[in-house]
Amino acid sequence: MNLYFPPMIYTFFLVLGTSISISSSSLFGMWMGLEINLMSFIPMVINLENNKKSSEAAIKYFLIQAIASSVVIFSSMFFFLFGGTLLIFSPNIIMTLALCTKLGMAPFHFWFPEVLEGMNWINSLLLLTWQKISPLTILSILFHSKSLIFLALMSAIVGAVSGFNQTSMRKILAFSSISHLGWIGSMMFLNSGLWFIYFFIYCFTSFILCLSFWLFNLNYFSQLSMIQNMNEKIIIFINMLSLGGLPPLLGFLPKWLAIMTLKMSFPILVILIASSLITLYFYTRLCFSTFTLYLQSMTWFQKNKSTKNFAFLSILTMLSLLGIIPASLITL
Repeated sequence: MNLYFPPMIYTFFLVLGTSISISSSSLFGMWMGLEINLMSFIPMVINLENNKKSSEAAIKYFLIQAIASSVVIFSSMFFFLFGGTLLIFSPNIIMTLALCTKLGMAPFHFWFPEVLEGMNWINSLLLLTWQKISPLTILSILFHSKSLIFLALMSAIVGAVSGFNQTSMRKILAFSSISHLGWIGSMMFLNSGLWFIYFFIYCFTSFILCLSFWLFNLNYFSQLSMIQNMNEKIIIFINMLSLGGLPPLLGFLPKWLAIMTLKMSFPILVILIASSLITLYFYTRLCFSTFTLYLQSMTWFQKNKSTKNFAFLSILTMLSLLGIIPASLITL
C-alpha cells in the first residue's frame, strides 16, 4: 500500500526540522531537528515517476545522513557524561567530523556529487542550499578549531581540483559547493558571523543557476553548444562567473568579505584564493565553449519557456551584475 502526501506536507516538515535545529538550546533538540529534516527530504527525492536514479540517490543520501546523525547523538552522549572533555580527545572533534560529513566537506565528500547527480533541479537546489542550513548553524556553535580549518582547506582544494574534466552540470555545482564550504568553514574558524552573509549570497547565485538549467533543460556540458539564443548564453555566462566569484559580480562580494576577515591569517588566505582561481578557470572554460561552439542538430531538447520565466531570470541576472554596488558600500 503506497501512501502519498501532498508536497506541501513534506515542505512543511522540511522547514519545521530546520527551524527546530537552529532554534534549539539543547543537543537533543538539534539532533531531532536534523532527523525531521532528513525524513521529510527523502520522499521529495523519490519522485512519483519511480526513477531509478532518484531512488538510488535517496538511498545513498539516507545512509550517509543516518550514519552522521548517529555519530552526532553519540558525541552528544559524551558531552553529557564527561562534560565536554575527555582524556584522549574532545567530543567536539566527533561532532565536527559528523557535521562535515552531513555537509559533504572533504574528505567526506564522495557521496555528495553522486547523490546530486540522481536528483532533478529542484531537489538539487534544496540539497545545495536549504539542507546545509542546520548543519552549518550547529557547526558554528560546536566546532573543533583545528579539525574545522583542516577540513575547510581540504574542501577548498578538493572542490577546485575535482571540478576539472566534469561533463555533468550537477557535478560541477557539487564540487563548487564543496569549494565554497571551504571558505565558509575558514570564516567560522575565526569566529566571524559573516559566514552567514557568504552562505546567503551563495544560495542566491545557486538558485539563479539551477533555475537557468531547469528552464533551459541543461544537464550536461555538451548541451551548452546547442543553445541558439544568445541571451540565454549570456545569462548562463554571467551567473556561472558570479558563482565562481569573479569581480565585479555579486558572487565576488562574499569572497571579498572573507578576504577582509582572513587578512590576518595569510597562509589560509593564500590557499583559498588559489583554489578560487582554479574554480574560475574551469568556469571560464565552460563559458568560452558556450559562446564558441554551436551545433544545429538536436535542438529539440529545449523546453518551451514562457516569457514571464525568462524575464524573471533576466531580472535575477541583473542583480548578479550589480554586485559591485553593495561591495563598494561595505566597510569592515
